Amino acid sequence: MNLDEKLKKRQRLEMSYYPTEYIIRVLFLQKYILIPVAKTGLTPNQVTLMSLFLIIISFIAIYNHFAVLAGILYLIYCILDCLDGMIARFKDLRSQFGSYLDKVVDHIGFNGVFIISYIASYISFFECILVIICMNLHRTICPHYILKNLKKVKNIKRFGIKKYCLDRGFLLGVDATLLVILISIGLIFNILSFICYLLSFLYLFDLVYRFFELKYNLKHNEIQ
Repeated sequence: MNLDEKLKKRQRLEMSYYPTEYIIRVLFLQKYILIPVAKTGLTPNQVTLMSLFLIIISFIAIYNHFAVLAGILYLIYCILDCLDGMIARFKDLRSQFGSYLDKVVDHIGFNGVFIISYIASYISFFECILVIICMNLHRTICPHYILKNLKKVKNIKRFGIKKYCLDRGFLLGVDATLLVILISIGLIFNILSFICYLLSFLYLFDLVYRFFELKYNLKHNEIQ
């Protein structure tokens, strides 16, 4: 099976995407970038290290008040962050070290950008702490508690706007690509304070919604 056939098979298996994830992964990377890059000798870990390098440069740009440059570099980091996992899957180069390295880089990128932005006086201490707490609560509770318990439910019932989107092949929530895009917009247009409050609200809203969805499904499962 050649790489193009692998891509098509993988896309059939992954029918649901977050909207921003679909734009970056399917409409951009999978269509124009992945095959040419996969034909080179680049490994997923090398791409991950390249993304780490871009994060560091973007942090330096933020510290020196080159916010527009930082936003562009941070957006490119997002593209590389998506690309390393895609290369690993399609070339069967997945490894435990690669997965760990990717998570470490993500933690540095997602938390460090707010800390550096506070040091550079783009956001207040309160805004920095608020968005970091909300983001990490969501990233901890959702996979380790909500999704873990949802897997115990035989027939998961969705409702509301999430069901509407899921029926059309899209997930609704704050994924990593949306997070990076909003941060990049905040840096480029100098509205990072607003983005901190927006992200905090989105994370908390999504967390409450998922809790409600979990309780509803657990209760429904007990009745059955």
